Amino acid sequence: MARRARRFARDLGMALRLPRTATAIVDLLVRTSRRLSVREIVERVQMSERSVRGSLSLLIRRGVLERHGIVTAKNRLAYLYHLRPRDELVRVVHDHFSKTLATLRRAAPRRLSPRSAGSERS
Repeated sequence: MARRARRFARDLGMALRLPRTATAIVDLLVRTSRRLSVREIVERVQMSERSVRGSLSLLIRRGVLERHGIVTAKNRLAYLYHLRPRDELVRVVHDHFSKTLATLRRAAPRRLSPRSAGSERS
């Protein structure tokens, strides 16, 4: 199970072109059954809090993570993070590739001739 979880995290990171810290966070959350705080994530991935917070923001924007607010014992607001369900993650990757393909279609010339497809002559 751990090997599959790591492979999933690595493949998701590659598919979405995630930075190393974000991929490490996904790997951690794939193998964890509960929601984790920023402090717990920092301790487990052994990266700076700043890097972890930046990656958490990226993962939320990309639709990979969910964030739930809680009130701590000291009456402070804190957040717990966890991965979205598998089917939603597959949709996130699908949407990412769909946007990339649309961008390529817009950027490509209508028709590539054999000359334009080859190397340019000087």
